[in-house]
Amino acid sequence: MIKITSLIIFLMLSFLSPTLSAFGLKPLFATLSPAGAGAEHVFRVTNTGDKPIAVQFSTTTREQKADGTETQTAADDAFMIYPPQAVIAPNKTQKVRVQWLGEQNPTKELAYRFIAEQVPVNLSKGKSSGVQMVMTVVGSIYIAPKGVEPKLSMNNLRRSGNKLVFSVQNSGTKHALLDNLKIDLSSQGQSVQLSGKQVAEIAGKNILAGSQRNFSIAYPAGATIDENWAAQLSVN
Repeated sequence: MIKITSLIIFLMLSFLSPTLSAFGLKPLFATLSPAGAGAEHVFRVTNTGDKPIAVQFSTTTREQKADGTETQTAADDAFMIYPPQAVIAPNKTQKVRVQWLGEQNPTKELAYRFIAEQVPVNLSKGKSSGVQMVMTVVGSIYIAPKGVEPKLSMNNLRRSGNKLVFSVQNSGTKHALLDNLKIDLSSQGQSVQLSGKQVAEIAGKNILAGSQRNFSIAYPAGATIDENWAAQLSVN
């Protein structure tokens, strides 16, 4: 099952209502077809605070770096978003329809961010004062043609102090999550399998199609693993 981890960023802005604003986004990820009926999706944004809020919606590209950070650029021309902004009353939900307008025959899955960002305006009557926590929620959109699959490989294995350091390359056409990860290492008749708590530091990490990420985990006690060992990993 595809999952995705959400990114929530809080920004401090002055001269606004002292009331804490909050809203939720469902779902946190969506997979769209490049064309046809599956090329659109409806997100739901719920105002869970006690004041009305103004929220604007946008999309960006996602280019994943080896350390897991991302380079993002505006991608609003690739999608139709309706409405592009909304005022949401307390305890009310706004539906936001997102339709893919881009490439209809991509050769691999395309990854984007869907961003719901609160606009710092005072919607309450009277003067405002104090500080408000203004919220941005970031979800994921995948544009997935038929037949895409991840393909993971492990390389650059080495020891660095008390860490086992390595890279995981996804040379496939679909993003991969390191769920139920197992790493099998072997060298000249010796073998070590790492799983469970041994790989918990990187469990669930996401590797986009065509990307490589660098990881490290605690060096296994009593092992003599180095760059000469062969490495394979498996996920569910």
